[in-house]
Amino acid sequence: MARRSLSGGTKKKKAEEADLDITPMIDVTFLLLIFFMVASKMDPQKQANVPPAVHGAGVDANAATIVSVIADPGGGPARVVLGDGPDGEDAPSMELVKRYVQTGLQDGKEICIVKADRDVNEGAVQDVLKAVGEVEGLKYAVGVKDPQ
Repeated sequence: MARRSLSGGTKKKKAEEADLDITPMIDVTFLLLIFFMVASKMDPQKQANVPPAVHGAGVDANAATIVSVIADPGGGPARVVLGDGPDGEDAPSMELVKRYVQTGLQDGKEICIVKADRDVNEGAVQDVLKAVGEVEGLKYAVGVKDPQ
């Protein structure tokens, strides 16, 4: 039964507001997310051809602790060496690298230089940088050796 207003007419019901169902849009978003997660290739061992430095600031190597990452000519995993060049002591673990850098910091060497061959995979350098970055109060620089 319709209600009568004071003016004598009937009062109309308000039209219901249209609801927008966003469930399909959310489903499509998640499907796209899953597709790109499955289809993308994460390669931490990718080689990066680093361009020559143009605006880099030099670091005094005599006042720094040096860790070298040397490429294996046979294509095997890179060697991490405590010191400058292949003549240093091999570091079988990143914990040893961290202790070596901490010892250098205690000796007053506030900077660590991580040197790497051009043929070294980026993942090996990142592992060393992660270990070096865990030492508090230490600054570090990255050097790339020129091809010979």
